Amino acid sequence: MRICVSVSSKLLIMLCVSGITAAFAVGSISYFSADQALRSSITDQLISIRETKKADIARYFDGEARMFAVFSRGSQLVEASAALKSGFDATSAQGGGNEAAELERFYREKFLPKVPDHAGTATIAEYWPRDSAGIRLQAAYIASNPNGDGKRFQLGLNSEEVPAVAAYSAAHNRFHPSMVKAMEAMRLYDVFLVDASTADVLYTAQKEPDFATNLESGPYRDSGLARAFRLARDGRVDATGTALVDFDKYRASFDIPSSFIAAPVIADGKTVAVVIGQLSIDDLNAAMTSSGHWASEGLGKSGEVYLVGADGTARTDSRFLLENKQDYLKTLANLEVPAPTIAAIKASGHSILNQKFSTFAVKRALDGETGSDSINDYRGEEVLSAYAPFEVGGMRWAIIAEKDVAEALEPVYSLRARVFFATGVMAILITLFSMFGARFFLGPIARLQAGVQRLREGETHFKIPIIGTDEFEELGKAFNEMLSELDERNQVISAKTSQYEKLLRNILPDAVADRVSGGEMVVADTFDNVSIVYATIHGLNSIITETSAKESIGLLNELVDAFDEAAERHGVEKVKTIGDAYLAACGLSTPRLDHRQRARAFSEEMLAILSRFNEAKGFALELQVGLAFGEVDAGIVGRKRFVYELLGDCVAEARRLSFIDGQPGINMSEAMAAELLVSGEPAAHQPQAGN
Repeated sequence: MRICVSVSSKLLIMLCVSGITAAFAVGSISYFSADQALRSSITDQLISIRETKKADIARYFDGEARMFAVFSRGSQLVEASAALKSGFDATSAQGGGNEAAELERFYREKFLPKVPDHAGTATIAEYWPRDSAGIRLQAAYIASNPNGDGKRFQLGLNSEEVPAVAAYSAAHNRFHPSMVKAMEAMRLYDVFLVDASTADVLYTAQKEPDFATNLESGPYRDSGLARAFRLARDGRVDATGTALVDFDKYRASFDIPSSFIAAPVIADGKTVAVVIGQLSIDDLNAAMTSSGHWASEGLGKSGEVYLVGADGTARTDSRFLLENKQDYLKTLANLEVPAPTIAAIKASGHSILNQKFSTFAVKRALDGETGSDSINDYRGEEVLSAYAPFEVGGMRWAIIAEKDVAEALEPVYSLRARVFFATGVMAILITLFSMFGARFFLGPIARLQAGVQRLREGETHFKIPIIGTDEFEELGKAFNEMLSELDERNQVISAKTSQYEKLLRNILPDAVADRVSGGEMVVADTFDNVSIVYATIHGLNSIITETSAKESIGLLNELVDAFDEAAERHGVEKVKTIGDAYLAACGLSTPRLDHRQRARAFSEEMLAILSRFNEAKGFALELQVGLAFGEVDAGIVGRKRFVYELLGDCVAEARRLSFIDGQPGINMSEAMAAELLVSGEPAAHQPQAGN
């Protein structure tokens, strides 16, 4: 049996389905577009913060290395090493007293109780000096020191004599005040002076139990201190003349994370001693944890930046440990982190060197990769992560910037709820409208009316469905034919408009082309801070005379196209070419804080492009680039055959610099060179006065 469906019912179904589908589609597109845009924005922000922190850390280590290298070359260290060694040797030769008993009491009552020892197996023998000089000096400067931990360096600042080791005390008091000043100036935790031939620790500022021990046979022979000593003694230093050892727990300082920087002390071409600085993790940790002010740096409630060493352990504390230690320890327990690790974090209050990370981001960064992704972090939470390797002193670390997805995408989740609500409301409204509309309008008329409405809104690329064999069929066919003709005309108009827009954008910058397309007749603007690039190709005339017009124009187009592509990559706007000259600007349509650096980088790439062009074609063209910046007036000159002109002193200066005889390459104004030097850019040559 044939089931008949009324036209009104068809119209109702069609309107309901199409309306609800459209609402859902629009809502879905809006949601996913917002999700993607927000993820991209947050990731860019994390990358920016990561690179800023990375630069800060690089400057910190570079500054420490340079200061320490200068310190190590001072003549005072040569004198100090000789005097302290003489006092050390004299202490070895003198008779003994009750120093051993006094020192043993110090280790048993004051030192061992503070040493982190989860297994309870620490003994005095593990820390005991191996020779008599070490025992006497430690007894005098540590066990008998009236100052406690962290303040023992005060003994000797005021030339206090230590009669028990008088020979050493005289040498110590002579150099100790200046060594302490140097330690404080370089923000070091401690400073050591080690004899190169014997490996005896002749001096330390803080007078901890590593003082007067031997780094080859003593209790700290396997420590970071000993490794730093051997690197510097054997000449295995970097370009600054220093050697850096990664952070590790240092027993003499109660297992605080410490790194060591060392440099040889050279006299008459021979390494007589090694000076070593103990770097505390505190400065590095404070920089990476924003000193607790994460939100002010754009990291919100869950963002953080942290470092991971090559061994996979943390080099900075977790934000979540610092903010809520108990909750963090519970999280680790739920993740089945080994109990010794949790105990170490609980006892020290630090995740540094205690917690190991094996996330996707950490593995990629330690493998030398830079990138970003959505991953599960070390807490098992989904985060947006931006990771990169960081190399310093021959060590590779991973630097990670992360933010919880739940916080980062919170606006999108709110949008999703609103979209679902709006879609439901729209579905109800569309259904009601369709029910009432179907009662009053016949299907063919409704279709035609809908077609007319779409046409009124400017849409022509569609056809109304034709059903039946009556007058409405003829009317529908006529209407569809009319739509076809309109669509063809619109396509022709669109093609012509597109050609016009393309031609216009080839002549004018995009922002100016948009204004002209919008009907603006007079375009004239003043820009306060713009970098001008005026490049002149020297030697082009000889090629033109030796080749046909077609060949010479083709070669010039090839070169200019390469310049145009480079300009687009650097955010530089090409203005025009005038024969063998190329004029471009940065900061014109789009203001840029780094317009000088971009103009400089673009100029350098132009030189590289011309060099490759000469090599490929066998030419000897030269490029002379003039760089200047300042205020410019820009606008369209002419009405029938117009050009876009830049006027101003800096334009004239850049043009002059590009025509100075005998100065190919990059010539920049004095102001341009000065600004680039301030920002850390290497200086390019400037034209001589009077050129």
